[in-house]
Amino acid sequence: MKAATQQRSGLRITLPQVMIMVGLAVGIWFLSSFSHMMERSQTIRAQESQLIATVTALHQEQAGLKLTQAYVSSDAFVVRTLRANLKYGLPGETHIVVITPAVETGPQTALAYVNVPPPHTPNWLVWRDLFFASNN
Repeated sequence: MKAATQQRSGLRITLPQVMIMVGLAVGIWFLSSFSHMMERSQTIRAQESQLIATVTALHQEQAGLKLTQAYVSSDAFVVRTLRANLKYGLPGETHIVVITPAVETGPQTALAYVNVPPPHTPNWLVWRDLFFASNN
């Protein structure tokens, strides 16, 4: 009987030790879950600030477009456009047309040509031509 008790006494884990290990495992799991939630929260906040900036810029653009639309639909725009682009005038106004003589210009070249130096002949060819050239 003594041999049976010696074999069982090798590893004894009590209930409080098991509860502590389970508690540590659950605590580590909660910490991991909390860190993942914090990362997602930071990502969401960054996206939120980016979207707020985009919405603000779009609201400003919309306000500018509404002002432009109001001006384009007014009579002042129509009169200004008629006078500037179509040379329209109101009745009773005197129109002056200035005619300037056409100036004749010569052909304009787009590219400027550069004088390329003549290719340099090697010295041995110069000596060969001096010694072996025909005397004409």
